[in-house]
Amino acid sequence: MDRRQVSPSPALVIAIISLPIFIGAMDLTVVSAVLPQVIFDLEIPLQTGLDEAAWIVSGYLLAYTVAMTFMGRLSDIYGRLKVYLLALVIFGIGSYLVAVADSWPADNILRLIYRLELGRPDPSHVALYSMIGSRMIQAFGAGAMVPVGMALVGDLYPMGKRARMLGVIAAVDTAGWVVGHLYGGILVRFFNWRLIFWLNLPLCIISFVLVLRLLKRVPQRSLESRMDWTGVVLISICLSLLNIALGAGTELSSATELLGETGLPTYSGPLLLLALFLLILFIWQQTRAKNPLIPISLFRRQNFTSANIANFLVGFSLFIAIANVPLFINTLVATTLAQGAWESGWMLSALTIPMALASIPGGWLTEKFGFRTPSLLGILIAIIGFGFMSTWTASTTYLTMAPQLILTGIGFGLTIAPIAAAVINTSPIEYRGTASGLVLIFRLIGMTLGVSSITTYGLQRTDQLAKVLIDATTTFQQSILIGIEIAESVIKETFIIAGLICALALIPILRLRPFSIKRESHE
Repeated sequence: MDRRQVSPSPALVIAIISLPIFIGAMDLTVVSAVLPQVIFDLEIPLQTGLDEAAWIVSGYLLAYTVAMTFMGRLSDIYGRLKVYLLALVIFGIGSYLVAVADSWPADNILRLIYRLELGRPDPSHVALYSMIGSRMIQAFGAGAMVPVGMALVGDLYPMGKRARMLGVIAAVDTAGWVVGHLYGGILVRFFNWRLIFWLNLPLCIISFVLVLRLLKRVPQRSLESRMDWTGVVLISICLSLLNIALGAGTELSSATELLGETGLPTYSGPLLLLALFLLILFIWQQTRAKNPLIPISLFRRQNFTSANIANFLVGFSLFIAIANVPLFINTLVATTLAQGAWESGWMLSALTIPMALASIPGGWLTEKFGFRTPSLLGILIAIIGFGFMSTWTASTTYLTMAPQLILTGIGFGLTIAPIAAAVINTSPIEYRGTASGLVLIFRLIGMTLGVSSITTYGLQRTDQLAKVLIDATTTFQQSILIGIEIAESVIKETFIIAGLICALALIPILRLRPFSIKRESHE
């Protein structure tokens, strides 16, 4: 048999598996552009259904995150090919169900409810819940493909050559959710929003055939081990509660304007306590499990722990920037919601596109200079970027903002590949999929905590300043000027906080040791 048929090009394999990863990441944000049309088509009442409709977006992120916790480990046990193809099939089925969610799935749910005599629910709400469930199925498949793809890089490339390809996958994943808004906006403007999900199906079929043909000729590792399903349940519920409790923070800005409230909803506290309890229970269970989902011993490895802490802090500060840019534009620049949405999308691309592009040279620098140098360089650049952004005022132009956002995005992008490589290189082969999932989980948790905590801080700080600066003698015109001053001050403070969080990431990054094939293989 010809050797080239037995061992396909690793670069070709990564290119093929990257296409579905890109589509799955794109579907994370694509719905935000089409959500108003979806709400209109499903006849969701604006007064009572907006909170539930938000789960079309947040439910996807939740399932996307949960899949990463254990599907990488499943690929360690049963092989990358089987698990990747399973994830691709789940993503395809979910895409189909989203496209038809308000037709036969919703009709069958209604029939079941009537047959069980559970009442007569609003058909529009049933269609909405059908779509949310379908989106979560789709997200589960999409989320599973990313850690399996990263683990494949570890399988196909030697230790000193992995970082560049990890940078490629990071760039593909980031580029997906960067262009999702624009892709969704274009399609919904000229076509029906369902076309977005119908187009996924031929791409899934083509990718399935190509991946099957290529990966079946790649030697597959499997382990004589069992899946720790108890650990899976505990960590999945823990992350779900965390996302539900803190995800509410992203929706506070509109709700509080109407209700005059600040801070997280009252249910967030108990959910956070329950999530903390489950995390402690999970850690205790992992120390006693015969085949743990995440061996606690991995965190005794210096590079593993340091890189994951740095990744958490990077995710935290990154999402402050992602949340603050639209807030700044909608509050201080744009005169209408439509203008704010359009201009926020383009200005955010000045942050996220350079971040995606910079992750590739970040991998190249890692191979040349090790983990520490590109990570330190990236963090320092991001800190400088936040320093510039903390000077923004209502009179700051987009021509000034864009270069500063580009600088910050490049800084974050340079850290992605070295941090991922530090985690994966330090991990034993039998837990490579698990480690790949943790790279993403720590960043996503950081992003969730970042946007929630900074939103809560911003609301409370605004309320505090308003009580000091505005009183009964303040005229309407004065209150407008003071409101602008308060918004400028609070947004500046949050950019400074983001820069300080970035500076904290320097501590674990300085603890990263140069990779050594001999040492890493023994750890």
